[in-house]
Amino acid sequence: MQRRKFVVGLGSLAAGGAAVMGTGAFSNFQGSRDAAFSIAADNNAFVGLSAPNSLENGEHAGVGSNNELSIYFNSNSQVGGNGLNPDGETWFDEVFQVTNQGTQPVDLMVDDDALAQSENIVFYVNGSYLPDSGYDEGDLYAIEGYPGSAEGAGREDDDQHASGDGDGTDDYWVGYANPQLGVGDSIPVGIYVDTTGENTVGSWDSGTVTIKASTNLNQP
Repeated sequence: MQRRKFVVGLGSLAAGGAAVMGTGAFSNFQGSRDAAFSIAADNNAFVGLSAPNSLENGEHAGVGSNNELSIYFNSNSQVGGNGLNPDGETWFDEVFQVTNQGTQPVDLMVDDDALAQSENIVFYVNGSYLPDSGYDEGDLYAIEGYPGSAEGAGREDDDQHASGDGDGTDDYWVGYANPQLGVGDSIPVGIYVDTTGENTVGSWDSGTVTIKASTNLNQP
């Protein structure tokens, strides 16, 4: 109520001044001001995307010559192998890292629906990196859903292994989470891959993954 009274009073003062000084209105203004924009590599941008050596499986990601983060589970990985095992399930903890290098907290999610094998790939975080008391250290939380849904912490996407389809595989994930990154905070992201039933050697999937960091992370 105090703010409302202040605003009304200020309006009355301006009206009184207008009777003496004139309206102060204008019809046009034009002025030049300096503006500067820089494009930084992913690891140095406001939303920092990187794969430092300190990560457990950072060899499967990196910022390349195009200054963008790439994820690779093929011969481009900086390891001895050339790809995923056939007919199996693999967890890669801490593949890449997201850092908030902006000025306000943001919520995080990963959208991999553009991948042909999206249903067999899950991006996740360890509960030890989640600040809220409701998360447990060592538990894995899928970060592929939007917040505020009837299903729980995040809206379930199409992933059969993250959406509780009843086949038992969703037991890997305690639930969904949308980690909040404070200014200067970092969180490592892991990737689960299921190649069950796949025995053909060669390229399995490729495409793009969308990383979303927002102060208003809502389902579009």
